[in-house]
Amino acid sequence: ASAPAPHYALPSLCAELPEYTNAEADAIAQAFRSGNFCSLKDIPNRLGCGSVARHRFRKVLKSREPVAACGSYSRRSAFSEFEYIPSPYSMAESIRRQERLHHESQAERFGGGAWRAAGSACPLRHEAFGRADGFSVYQSEPDPFGAAEDQALRQKWLQDAAILAGPFRPAGRNKGRAGESSSELPSGSMLPEMVQQIHRQLQADWSLPFVVCSTEDEHIVIRVELSALDAAPGLVAYMNAFARSNHVVNAYRLRRTVEDWNVTPGDGHLYFTLRPPWVRSTSTETFYSLHPEQRAWGPRRQVAASGARSDTTSISLSTTSGTGEELPLGT
Repeated sequence: ASAPAPHYALPSLCAELPEYTNAEADAIAQAFRSGNFCSLKDIPNRLGCGSVARHRFRKVLKSREPVAACGSYSRRSAFSEFEYIPSPYSMAESIRRQERLHHESQAERFGGGAWRAAGSACPLRHEAFGRADGFSVYQSEPDPFGAAEDQALRQKWLQDAAILAGPFRPAGRNKGRAGESSSELPSGSMLPEMVQQIHRQLQADWSLPFVVCSTEDEHIVIRVELSALDAAPGLVAYMNAFARSNHVVNAYRLRRTVEDWNVTPGDGHLYFTLRPPWVRSTSTETFYSLHPEQRAWGPRRQVAASGARSDTTSISLSTTSGTGEELPLGT
């Protein structure tokens, strides 16, 4: 009995299964696709039933045939018969270099050296230092303009270095949000300037007859006639944004007076009031101005509170003597 075939030589499941009937159509489709591994030359010229499979089978058998031994190569067949000549990429540069050297040699031969303008027999300042004996007809001195600039920069550096605590600021208890002294904060002397700048800003944005003035208590009042207004809500929205984000208002730290903002007292005008930073105002006054009905309850609450305090303080602590009489604590 013959020896059993080794495991690697046994037929696999794919070999025992019947042949895939659509393999020829797949091979033809793969030959016409990009990135294929089936070349068009492997497809037979005449297509028929089983022709593609037979052609592929013959190719497999041909690839299994042993390769014939290669013959010996000769020098004539292995190498080119013509001499290799490299491409002269630097030919243009070489030609320019040769022309430059030729021109320099001609100038040295007929002109006795480099070209020099007429009247330059005496060497220039930068040429005198190149002499062999070191003689110079010019005296080398520093530039006075550069020395002056150097001195000015040095003086400025000395002045800046002498300031150890920053710029001078007067002393005072009233400090701004950014650490400003009392002299740097807006004051009552700036009130006319504030009125002028606010009026200039309003006239630049609106064509209405605005009247900007200051009151006795140093508030800034903006007044406009109601008859000249086309849309009052638009002006109110503008004034709200003006009081919140205008650079003049922020520079002078003006604040909107809530109780006198967007009010019409009945004289045919609309009023807006701004409060400077040096004018103090309590929150209770603002509350009572917005809610006048609560002002009547204020005195009553104060009277009730004062009465309760008097009742509690009038209660005297007493002690009892040996005879049974109640004596005040102060006796």
